[in-house]
Amino acid sequence: MRLFAKFFLCSTLVISIALLISGYLLITTSFNSAVERETRRTLNQFQLDRFAVQANIIAHEGATYTLFHRLSSELSGLTAFFSEDRQQIYSSIPQQMDFYVLNNIADNTHIIQFQTVAGSTYIIAGGRIVQSGVTIYFLTANDISDIIIQKDQMIQNFATIYFFTLVISIVVILVLSAFIARPIKKINKAAAKMAQGHYSERLGVSSSDEIGELSKSFNLMADAIEEKIYALSENARQKEDFVANFAHELKTPLTSVIGYADMIYQKSLSSEQIKDAAQYILNEGLRLEALSLKLMDLIVLGRQNFVLEEISAQEFFADVSGSIGPMLDNKNVSLHLNMQPAYIKIEHDLFKTLVFNLIDNAIKANCKRIDITGKQDDGRYSICVSDDGSGIPEAELAKITEAFYTVDKSRSRKQHGAGIGLALSAKIAEIHGSRLVFSSVENTGTDVTLHLGYARKENKDD
Repeated sequence: MRLFAKFFLCSTLVISIALLISGYLLITTSFNSAVERETRRTLNQFQLDRFAVQANIIAHEGATYTLFHRLSSELSGLTAFFSEDRQQIYSSIPQQMDFYVLNNIADNTHIIQFQTVAGSTYIIAGGRIVQSGVTIYFLTANDISDIIIQKDQMIQNFATIYFFTLVISIVVILVLSAFIARPIKKINKAAAKMAQGHYSERLGVSSSDEIGELSKSFNLMADAIEEKIYALSENARQKEDFVANFAHELKTPLTSVIGYADMIYQKSLSSEQIKDAAQYILNEGLRLEALSLKLMDLIVLGRQNFVLEEISAQEFFADVSGSIGPMLDNKNVSLHLNMQPAYIKIEHDLFKTLVFNLIDNAIKANCKRIDITGKQDDGRYSICVSDDGSGIPEAELAKITEAFYTVDKSRSRKQHGAGIGLALSAKIAEIHGSRLVFSSVENTGTDVTLHLGYARKENKDD
């Protein structure tokens, strides 16, 4: 059952029951109050009439039919007189009435009873009178048919009011149900569109009630879903690019290796030609080796938990300088360190790989000078690797940490590169709670900055 129908039926049922209970209580209370009022009035009148009967018996020194006939006309209401043996002396009460009530009258007591005779309802009050040696039973009856008729009229009037009130309530409930269900229908419609792939669908928020809060939550959810879908799509694209680039990177060197090996195997070549072919095979083999090692490192990084330890920044970069010194001398590149004394929290071998990759990329950019600076900045240690190489176009900066992505593919192949070094470096920076920030100007140079999440000053006593 739809929410609209549930709200309509429940509201109609509640209003119907409430109206019925209210009407029942109102009519019943009014009727009981009227009956109780008439009962008190009848009882009070009975007491007055009883005293009048006693007074007349005393005055006439006896009880006769003539006396009771006269008293019946003088007393208010309907009356009946019975002898001690409960034989009727005189009665103005309808004869169809059952006088068995006399059997329930005891000395010095009175009774109240209701009877319906010929469509009329009476309140009967009765008692026993013993006066001047005379014993009689005295009854009075009060017709309360008007109260019964009034009750019936109240029921009829209530039924009419109930019907019109219920009809008006149903119309109002229909309008309110449609008003309440409309925003929910909009949310359902928007959700259906999102299920069909329209992730940009959003809801207008026009209230601050629960529906408005639900709309806001829906929009937040839609934003999160859209971002997640974009991230998944981007991840899928990167994986597809990864596979395509990997296949391409394998195809080129393997084609060269197979071609030159086949040439050496099938043809008679001079020693110089054999040497050239072997050189090509060696170069492509070295590139495949570098590719496989980098891929292995990239896979391993995502599957291990590394323990970071405090290491002196100056000692660490001095070690890096000593390790990479021969390669820098061979490439005629100068390295300059300017590190503020501090202890940084790193994994030694991984962070060394990161720095080596950044220096290697700077060398491949045909730089002549590399500057590495380190300084403390609000409890963090900032490291910047700068070079004066060919730089990176601004449009390429957002992609350079993707696997197999290279700015200059021909230059990368000549230098045994496969575009994995910066992807590996970005992963290492992530392990250290940081990220690589690139800033570059073509034909001027590139700056790579990362901020380590932990640093403390290096004391002289350390």
